[in-house]
Amino acid sequence: MDPGKLERLRAKYADAKGGEISDPHFAEVARMVFTEPDRRRWPFAEPGTLLGAPYIRDWHLSPSSAPLDVALVGVPMDLGVTNRAGARLGPKAVRSIERIGPYEHALRVAPMGTLKVADIGDVPMRSRFSLTDCHGDIEAHFKSIRAAGSIPLAVGGDHSISLPILRALGADRPVGMVHIDAHCDTSGAYEGTKFHHGGPFRQAVLDGVLDPERTIQIGIRGGAEYLWEFSYESGMTVLHAEDVASLGAEAVVARARAVVGSGPTYV
Repeated sequence: MDPGKLERLRAKYADAKGGEISDPHFAEVARMVFTEPDRRRWPFAEPGTLLGAPYIRDWHLSPSSAPLDVALVGVPMDLGVTNRAGARLGPKAVRSIERIGPYEHALRVAPMGTLKVADIGDVPMRSRFSLTDCHGDIEAHFKSIRAAGSIPLAVGGDHSISLPILRALGADRPVGMVHIDAHCDTSGAYEGTKFHHGGPFRQAVLDGVLDPERTIQIGIRGGAEYLWEFSYESGMTVLHAEDVASLGAEAVVARARAVVGSGPTYV
């Protein structure tokens, strides 16, 4: 190693604290994170929130008092699941994960430092037993988030929660969708109900809140292919797992962008 280079590195970094960064872009991120040159919030301390964001209780009752760019919301409901329950515990489990971030290197941005973001808690639901009531409460809650001008980012919950969310977000015009999953979830009614986790996107199209021609379903696989006729009939773009492997990530992203276009899109 060049001795001169080593001395320059020693002079600059030997006694530097972890938050002392000279690159202007990285230094700006560090100023968001460090309270002192070598001290920042412990990721394993304090009550957990989604993405470590500030928590605002009952925000939906007075959203104008704390305007948000992004509202992080839990939807702890799994009454629409076919087999095993437990997805209702998803929001609590995600909140217990140690802090993620704060920097996203591909986009070169620290989202929590540039956007107003908060965890607004879970959707308040009237009944832990009624799927119909829960879907109604989810739809109403997401309508209030949209009316406030905030982008909702939800943690479920079983996949049936996507239907009331789409009803709220696509109420005045259908949205497009990027859907990454094993199953298309466009099947019909089973055992007297069409609001289960296997059919939210069929119902969303029929309700006029999801545009199938601006919908792409990515990674589809498994033994349920015979159930997804509606995806093809309605004009959705379906990329199976083997398609993703052969096309590669960049081509899949390009295809998704081409399908959804520039209109409002649900992920």
